[in-house]
Amino acid sequence: VIVVGAGPVGLLTAINLASRGVKLAVLERGCGIDQSPRATSYQPCVMAEMEETGILQDVKKKAMINNILSFWRGSGPQKERVAYVEKLEGGDIFPAALNCGQPVLTGIVLDHLLSRYNSQVFFAQKVEELSQSESTVTVVYSPPDDGPKTTYTCNWLVGADGAGSSVRKLLGIEFEGFSWPKEHFVATNLRYPFQKHGFTTANFVMDDVNWAVVTVIDDTGLWRCAFGVREGLTNEQIRAELDEHYKRILPGWPGEGYELVQLNRYKPHQRCATQFRKERCFLAGDAAHSNNPIGGLGLTTGLLDAGPLGRALAAVINGKAPESILDVWAHSRRHTWKTFTNEFSIEN
Repeated sequence: VIVVGAGPVGLLTAINLASRGVKLAVLERGCGIDQSPRATSYQPCVMAEMEETGILQDVKKKAMINNILSFWRGSGPQKERVAYVEKLEGGDIFPAALNCGQPVLTGIVLDHLLSRYNSQVFFAQKVEELSQSESTVTVVYSPPDDGPKTTYTCNWLVGADGAGSSVRKLLGIEFEGFSWPKEHFVATNLRYPFQKHGFTTANFVMDDVNWAVVTVIDDTGLWRCAFGVREGLTNEQIRAELDEHYKRILPGWPGEGYELVQLNRYKPHQRCATQFRKERCFLAGDAAHSNNPIGGLGLTTGLLDAGPLGRALAAVINGKAPESILDVWAHSRRHTWKTFTNEFSIEN
């Protein structure tokens, strides 16, 4: 198997394959782990996948328990908490969500894959061509320095290469849905004394214009503050006007001041591939479905793709299940996103 994409979804798929004796390689277009601020919150349902894969305890060491969601009203430093929810929907085994920066999670999964299994991960590999026969998939990659192209051949291929998936495009699979109009999302990682002002592990600041989602990331005082900006701004322009956003969002502004650690802008989408399987190729995670991040359903649902896909594909390869089980996976995961995740994230 070749897995395209060395994010958490691709790597979790790879571990589920490698742990069942499947020979595989992971190909990633970036030069290393993506360090930009992306997902931070993982709902309790995905912890069963982390446990199955053997990474949960290491993730917990780097994560924060996300167990109280607070709703705040007020555009400015004085905010009123109007409601809160104790997030214990996971029962006794996985009671609450976890907060952990996506780069940290990726590093943990990568370390497990390389240290526990005979697997290969190649960075700086940009896919340019893809073709299939009855028994094989062939992909052609080029390095970023315009060096010689490399051809890989495998029996199966998983595209976990993000919302702009090259695999999906080369397979000719449509990405139906819409991009959210008028507004871009900005994810900032910062240090600020939110707890001093009563903020809990996860917070929704409710406002027609100056809304925000604020969550704790780790035990060093690092927090995620995500908010909306008008379309067309660059990261540099957003940095230049950051105080104007923060003074309407941060409680107790200016407090003791803030330390900006990272900032990145994203275009939010509500899109789903018309099919998650095409012959010997599969789409998982953002390559298959992309939704806005409010509610922490993006990477959570991607990881819920990854575990079952890795186990089902390994069972087919090892002769323990019929190939039709792969269609069951593709249809059920797409149905779940279309009928639950999409509607719920739009409502959020």
